Amino acid sequence: MQVNKLVRALLAALTLAACSHGGAPAPAHRPGPTTAPTAAAAPTKAAKAAKPTTTIPTTTTAPPTLVNRLDAVVAGTNSCLLVTDGGNGAVRYSHQADVPLTPASTQKLLVAAAALDRLGPAYRFTTTVVARRRPVGGEVDDLWLVGGGDPLLASADYAAFLQTLPATAGYPTTSAEALASAVAAAGVRTVHNGVHGDDSRYEPLRYLPTYPAKLNQGEFDIGPLGGLEINQGLERFHPDIPTPDPTIKAAQVFASLLAARGVTVAGAPDAVAPPGAVVLAQVQSAPLSQILTAMLHASDNQIAELVVREIDRQGGGKGTTARGVQLVMSDVNSIGLPTAGLTMVDGSGLSAADHVTCRTLLGALGLGDQARFSTLSTGLPVAAVSGGMYYLFRGTPAAGRLAAKGGYITGVSALVGRLDEGHPLRFAYIVNGPFSFTAGLALEENLVAALGSG
Repeated sequence: MQVNKLVRALLAALTLAACSHGGAPAPAHRPGPTTAPTAAAAPTKAAKAAKPTTTIPTTTTAPPTLVNRLDAVVAGTNSCLLVTDGGNGAVRYSHQADVPLTPASTQKLLVAAAALDRLGPAYRFTTTVVARRRPVGGEVDDLWLVGGGDPLLASADYAAFLQTLPATAGYPTTSAEALASAVAAAGVRTVHNGVHGDDSRYEPLRYLPTYPAKLNQGEFDIGPLGGLEINQGLERFHPDIPTPDPTIKAAQVFASLLAARGVTVAGAPDAVAPPGAVVLAQVQSAPLSQILTAMLHASDNQIAELVVREIDRQGGGKGTTARGVQLVMSDVNSIGLPTAGLTMVDGSGLSAADHVTCRTLLGALGLGDQARFSTLSTGLPVAAVSGGMYYLFRGTPAAGRLAAKGGYITGVSALVGRLDEGHPLRFAYIVNGPFSFTAGLALEENLVAALGSG
């Protein structure tokens, strides 16, 4: 999630000058239930048939003073910038709006749009516990903890820890304790051969080869990816240390939760649940709309990558990233957004091989005006208030008036959002080049100052 990296860099920057925004995490998100008993709601045929379209005019109409200020912002940079009127959608400024650049975490807007379209805002991930048969005299030979791809399945201590951080306060975690209690309530008292973790929902690839070489070195960027993980693939947290095997770790954590409820259980190796196994307990995640809000608020890389794999799984695939991003790009096109130059190799935007245009990103933001895609609007963090914007633009006119999704990886700074300082504007901005994180923040600060100057 890059929470520590963002906070540390911002605190350092704030000692020197007022700062702007990058695109890592820092959110307070709309809280949701930790468990949910209702089934996932699939998109109706009518909803799928009524594909929305978003078209941004190409004619620019803006006062010369605004044009001059924005010309100064993009001068000498490898960047794209598109600014539209927040009311009527008229283009106020355009600079290389159709040139594809590396977007970093702003790419998550496209993942969210495709997920909302394909899975629906009410979709829920389901984690189950199965056995070959129901308990007899409180005993079963084996239990299988079957992962359903839930990116926020968490133990109570990790869930509580997330609430202490501005980036993740309000995260809609799914209670692993509730699942363990349900197993005990099903009459299980002894598990002779232990709990097996079943990670078969997605491909076994833990980290993508396109990720930065220095991934998780000194700072936590993302944990190992899997269809079964508890606590976002962390071996331990505070400080965050990724686990070598999220399936083994999840089974171990769950076994300890069962033991705390009086269930005698031994350790066991990973294994796929047998055909015809009996479901003893299950727990469902919060609705997808709330999970995506957390993803956008905190720029959560783990959520983005698992959502991409779930898109593939629900599309009839094996839960792979490669096919998942192909489906995302296909869906972006079918929604009506421009896809010229669009390249996605991951969901998180961690890879420098990802490319998208400012026009496509601003089109994705505009989808948030429609009910099905409202998370793209309501899920944005707000400057000096929440999420990845919590520490940014404090003491400036943009505080509380700027809502945006940012992005930062080495050599990339990006910001997509809306600003209402009298006259509402929407914008998409990406700049690529050899600059530091704090220099990237300064570029975004200059942009927002120029947009908000009337």
